[in-house]
Amino acid sequence: MSDTITASRSLIEPIYSQTDPSQPIDLGQAEVLFDFNGTTYQKTADVRMKFMPDDQLEFLCSLDGVPPKAIFESLNHVGQEQKLTLIERNLTIDMNCLAVGGDYDGMLFSPTRSPVAVTPPSNCISSVTFHLFNFPDFRGPDNYTLTTGSPPYQGGRTCGRVVLKANGWEITVAATDQTDVLTKALKRQGGYVITHMGRVVREDNATFSSKQIEDLLSCLQYFLSFALGRWVGVALPVGFDVDGNRVYEQWGMGRTADGPWNGGLSWFDVHHGELLPQVFPGFVSLWTNPLWHRPLTHAIYWYAGACDRRVGIGTDAGLILAQAALESLAWTYCVIDRKMVSKSAFKRGGLAASDKLRLLASSLSTDIPRDIPTSLSALHQKPGGGRWADAMDAITSIRNSLVHADSKTQFPTESYFEACKLALWYIEMALLRLCGHTAKYANRLAERRWAGTVEPVPWAHSEVDQQ
Repeated sequence: MSDTITASRSLIEPIYSQTDPSQPIDLGQAEVLFDFNGTTYQKTADVRMKFMPDDQLEFLCSLDGVPPKAIFESLNHVGQEQKLTLIERNLTIDMNCLAVGGDYDGMLFSPTRSPVAVTPPSNCISSVTFHLFNFPDFRGPDNYTLTTGSPPYQGGRTCGRVVLKANGWEITVAATDQTDVLTKALKRQGGYVITHMGRVVREDNATFSSKQIEDLLSCLQYFLSFALGRWVGVALPVGFDVDGNRVYEQWGMGRTADGPWNGGLSWFDVHHGELLPQVFPGFVSLWTNPLWHRPLTHAIYWYAGACDRRVGIGTDAGLILAQAALESLAWTYCVIDRKMVSKSAFKRGGLAASDKLRLLASSLSTDIPRDIPTSLSALHQKPGGGRWADAMDAITSIRNSLVHADSKTQFPTESYFEACKLALWYIEMALLRLCGHTAKYANRLAERRWAGTVEPVPWAHSEVDQQ
C-alpha cells in the first residue's frame, strides 16, 4: 500500500472533458487539405468526437469560397474514401466523406479507422496522459483523498486510484472530481463518458516511442476489458517530452461498450482495486510472449462478446463464443506451449471437445474443480435422465446442440444461461492461472455474490504449500 495522497483537484487533470454521457468532445481545429474533381482545397476543420449513436471521429470543413458547382459535384464523393492532409502535422489520413452541405453546412469526413495518430512518430515521449471511458467507480488500497471544501464532501472524499507496474512501465489510473457524478449519470442514461484519467511513465524516467505507447495502451485496453468482461475505452492519449511539449497525440476511440459496468459479470470487484495491479504483470508477460499474444487477444475478444448481453448476443450465442475461447486456450497451452499432446489430438477424429477442456483445466491446476456447482440447478437436469459426467461434458454437449443442425436434444431454457456462465468462469480461471495470479478474485459462480465479496482462487492454497 502506498502513502495516502491528498489533492485539492483531480490527481490527473483531464485534457478533454464531458459534463454528461455522450456529450461530443471538441478536439480543436486543424488546417487541412483535400481534393475533389481535380481541385485542392485548404480549409480549417473543426474536429470532434461524437457519441450518438456510436463513437465517431469527425472533421467538419467549411465550404466557404467553394463554387456552388463544385459543391454540387462533390456530392458524388459522399461515401467514397479519399485523403485528408493535416498541414501543420504533416500527416495524411485516409477518410470517408460522410456528407456535404445539408444539416452539416460543410463537408464532413471521418477516418476509415479509429483511433488514429495525428502526430508524426516520436521517440522522445516522457509521459502520456490518457482518458478512460466507462470504467466503474472503484476503491482500493491506493485511493487518494480529494479535498473540495464543499458539501456534501466537506473535509474530502475518497477517489479510486491504482498503479499498474510491469516491464519497467508505471501506469496510474485515477478517478477525477467528476467520476462519482458521471458514473451515476452513466447508469441512468447509458452512452459514453470519461470516468477516469491515466498516466504512463517509465519507472526509470526514460523516454519511449509512439510505437511503444500504442502497444502498451492496446495491452491496457485488453487487460481492463478482461477485468470487466466488457470493452473499455482507453482513448485520447497525449504524449509529452521532458520539456512538457506535446509530441504525440491520438484521436478517436477503439472498441468500447456503451453504458455502465454490471458488477457480477467478471472476476473483478470494485471494492478491491488491488486485484488489477496483482494480475497486470502476468498479463503483460502473456501479451509480450509471441506464442501467446494472438491467442490472448482472441480469447478476450470472444470472452467480452460472450459476457455482453446488451449487444444482441444471447446466452446461447455467448456459450458458442466462450467454448471457442476455451478451445483456443487449450490448443495454445496443451499443444503449442507445453506440448502435452500432438497436434493431431486436437484435430477431427482426435480428442473430444470435452476432453480438450478437461486437459486444459487439469494441466493448469488440479485444484480447478470440474464438478458442476450445486448453485447451477438447471445443469443438474440432463435431458433423458442421468447426470453429466462433469462440467466439461455439460458445456460441450449443450453447445453442440446449438451448432449442429441435426440435434434434436431439448434443454431447459436456464441450461443455456448456466452453461455459458460456467464456461466464462473457466475462461477466467484459465487466464488468471496463466497470469500467475494466486490471490483473490470475485467468483461469478457464487450463489449470492455481493459487492465486495472475494475469495481465494482455487489453486491459492497449493501455491502457498509449495513455497
